[in-house]
Amino acid sequence: MSATSGVRPTKGYLMETKRRIQTIERGTEFLKLKRDQLAKELTESLDVLKGRRGMMLGNLQEAYSALTAAYLSLGPTEVQSQTRSIKNTLDLEVLPRSVMGVIYPFVKINSTPETAAELDITLAHAAEKVYEIIEELIRLAEFEERVERIADELGTTSRKVNALENMVIPDMRYII
Repeated sequence: MSATSGVRPTKGYLMETKRRIQTIERGTEFLKLKRDQLAKELTESLDVLKGRRGMMLGNLQEAYSALTAAYLSLGPTEVQSQTRSIKNTLDLEVLPRSVMGVIYPFVKINSTPETAAELDITLAHAAEKVYEIIEELIRLAEFEERVERIADELGTTSRKVNALENMVIPDMRYII
């Protein structure tokens, strides 16, 4: 049997195989801890994501109402001409962040557009609401990407644990 499986029938090889099994079992335990922590993080993140989406819907309705009020009070041509006076643009920087070894993007907002002082008050209010929505959308997209990457890593870690428990460790024990 040892000739067909490539196993050397020596005491040294037996001891080496036992040491490998212990190392693999310790690694499996660490992967289980990582899997459990990722599952906990994913569950908490999904709850937060649900709440954020609900808040986003309410804020979108407020911004739409503010824009509608600005269009009704000023008219479309005046709104377009006044919006051209808005200075600067949105300046973003995407940085990496990590949770349990899972790297996800973090968006840093360096500068936001500034509303000019000569804007009509209804248009200024609508512009502020739209800027708030843009910032919230960025945070929401960032958080959704984080949740997606955590879920992917959770699946990968679960497959690794299952492969170690159901294939590698039993095969190593069979050699002994």
